[in-house]
This record gives sequence, C-alpha cells and structure tokens, in this order.
Amino acid sequence: MIITTRQLKSGKYNAVVPYIDDFGKRKQKSFTAETEAKAYKMAQDYIDGIVYFETDKTITLKKAMKQYIDARVGIIEPTTVRTYRQFSKNSFKCLQNMRICDLNAATVQMTVAKESKRVSPKYLKNAFSFMVSVLKMYEIEPRFGSVRLPKIVSKKKALPDFATILDIFKGDEIELPVLLAAWLSLRIGEVTGLQFQDVDEENKVLHVRRTVIMTDEGNKVREGCKTEKSTRDLQIPDYILDLIKAIPHEKDTDPIIRLTPKALRSRFKRRINKRGYDITFHDLRHFNASVMHMLGVPNKYAMERGGWASDSALKNFYQQTFSSERIKVDKEIDDYFNSIISEQLDKK
Repeated sequence: MIITTRQLKSGKYNAVVPYIDDFGKRKQKSFTAETEAKAYKMAQDYIDGIVYFETDKTITLKKAMKQYIDARVGIIEPTTVRTYRQFSKNSFKCLQNMRICDLNAATVQMTVAKESKRVSPKYLKNAFSFMVSVLKMYEIEPRFGSVRLPKIVSKKKALPDFATILDIFKGDEIELPVLLAAWLSLRIGEVTGLQFQDVDEENKVLHVRRTVIMTDEGNKVREGCKTEKSTRDLQIPDYILDLIKAIPHEKDTDPIIRLTPKALRSRFKRRINKRGYDITFHDLRHFNASVMHMLGVPNKYAMERGGWASDSALKNFYQQTFSSERIKVDKEIDDYFNSIISEQLDKK
C-alpha cells in the first residue's frame, strides 16, 4: 500500500492509506497528526495491523465513544459492550458532534434536562457515567460537579407469596423456569443456560456453570456466570428434580429450558399480569431473597445460595417484604402497643 501525506490548512498533516473493501470498492483510511512523521507512522501502523488509539482531545464525542468501546472489546463482558454501543447510539446525540475539549457543565446540564423527558432516570444515570468514563480515558477530567441528574425513585413492588406463584404456574410450560428462579434463585440467563449435564440426579445437585448473554450478534451461551461467586452448586428439591427428569432429551448438552430469555420474560409477564401483579421474571430473585430473609437465613448462606458478590447487594436490592407477611407483622406490632394501652386503661 502506498501512503500519501499532505499538509492541511490548519497546519496539521494528513496521511492516507488506500484499500479495497470486502465488496471490491476503493476506499481510504485517513490519519491526522501535528507532524508529517507522526501522521505517516499512524498510517504505517494501520498497515501493520497495529490499532492506533487517537489521543487528540479535539476529536468529537462520537469518535471518542467509539474508540473507548473498541479499546475494551474482548476485555469487558460482551453484554457491557452491547450496552455501551446502545449508549453511544442513542444517548446525548446533540453533544456527539462536539469536540470533547469543548464540553462544559452548562451544555451537559441542558442536554440532561432534554434527555430526561424521553428516558428513565436510571438509564440516564448510566449513560452519563459512560460519557464521563470516555472523557477520563482521554485524560479530560470532566468538571460536571454542578450537573444534576433526575432522582431515581425506587418502586416498591407487592410480591406474591409462594402459594400464589405455584397456583399461577403449576402445570404451565414455564413452571420449571419460574421455580428455578423463585426457589433456587437463578438468574434468567442461568436458567436458560442450564444443560442436562448440570444435573447430578444421584446426589440431587444442580451445577450452575454457564449463562446465556445478549451480545451484538444475538444470544450466546457463555461458560461461567455473572460473577465468580455465581458459579455454584445447589441442592435440587425432589419436586424440581422430577420436573427436569420429565423433559425428554437426546444429549447431556441439550438445554433444559428451550426458551430464549426474551421469550421467557414475555410469557411470565403475560401470566403474572393477569393475576394483578406488576413484577418481572428477575423479581423472582427478589422473592427468593425475601423468603430467606423472612426465614432468618444468615446473609452468608443467602449470598452463597443466590450467587451474590456482596451482602450490600443482597440487602439493598433483593430483601423485600410480602404484602401478606407485612400485614401479619403490622398486626403483631399493633397488638403489642394495644395490649399496653389496654393495661393502662384497666388500671384507671
């Protein structure tokens, strides 16, 4: 390949590498630098297969986002890469053609206010954090301390008790995956990633070893779970084991659950909504954690069983209360205070 260089009106130098794409079309790759030698080296590195990371702080936010993601492919989780690509495609569009060195708190705050009208506070917070991380990689310390994001309001959900869950899904095609989540606290990716080889019928043990993840190329089965502690062994209750044994299969590597995570979420949502509950499939893990909390299971064992990396995650996100149990607790508290009041009244 022949590299051609020229000086631009700005005083910088540009090096061009011509090439033929996969469709036979002539194209070119362009590199710009402060000196002709640096521009030429960038072009030569491209020919040699060396990925050159442009550190020019005058590049656009859009280009900076792309380079940030490209630098992490193969290092971070494919699901995270996919999320970052979604952020770069859908978030802060009015800022993406600005130079990263020109971004300031006032402009970002106005954009945040605009974005808050179309996306959730949680999505906006994550997209904002992504943009800040991109700028930091270019050694630009964002002075966005004055930028205010919409407050994330946690929604309290009324969880059904187990009798209700069993009544809704007993005999249903998704009874098994529902019980795997509600009883054994499996994530939806872990549920759909289970294979028959993961079931030790003799010792009644379920090996949680893989998960289904969503990537840019679609669903993929990945060996290993979300975290190191998510790879775990669980005792299989006889009821769940009988449901698994009733499923025909040819190979040990056949999936136990033959639904995609998306299909499973959709079917669960339709059935649970008909009974008046607005919860997701993932909320079944909340349900399981709440059951363990209600039964007084120590957090150490609850973390091992559910594959949580820390007890803070278990406490802050998963330990909720059931409506029926809350009513019982409220009554016990009221009875306590009422009994004291009654004693005082009797003395008079």
